[in-house]
This record gives sequence, structure tokens and C-alpha cells, in this order.
Amino acid sequence: MSNKASDILLEPVITEKSTALSQHEKYTFKVANCATKSTIKKAFEEVFPSNKVLSIQTVKVKGHLKRTRFGSTLPKDGKKAVITASGPKIEYFPEIS
Repeated sequence: MSNKASDILLEPVITEKSTALSQHEKYTFKVANCATKSTIKKAFEEVFPSNKVLSIQTVKVKGHLKRTRFGSTLPKDGKKAVITASGPKIEYFPEIS
């Protein structure tokens, strides 16, 4: 596993639920399957140095079966992390009005 932050924090998850959580300083990211909470914390604090991680919850997400006209495929499994951080607001997540 690489120690680069871009290899650990893959992309932010922007859904209605994650946008609502961002109002309470909880941010959701897709992370590498082999990432641990300590490596996620290091990567987050490297990307956002002005924010401090308070807690991390991780969830393994199974790929759902997709049926196509050529048969069925199974997407890759994934992992996501909900990171509670203190500090200035992260601008990846849009405002709810």
C-alpha cells in the first residue's frame, strides 16, 4: 500500500445524506480497501492541515449485482470513511439552503 494521501483518500462522497452531515463537521470519503483508521487520519491531516481529526468510522461496501443484456456483472467492493473533524469548513461539500 502506498503512503500517498491521494492513494488513501480517493474521492469525497457527495450525496444528500453526506451533505447534511457536513453541516455537523462530518465528512464522507471513499477510501482504499486496505486503508486503516490511522492511515486515513494521517492522509486527511496531510490534505487538510488546518483541520484536526476527532473520530473516524469506516464501512465496507459490497458491490451490487448489475444485470445487463449481455449477462450480469459484479462491481468492485469498496470502503468509505466518515471523518469527524474540527477546524474550518471543507469546501468539497455544497451548502444546504
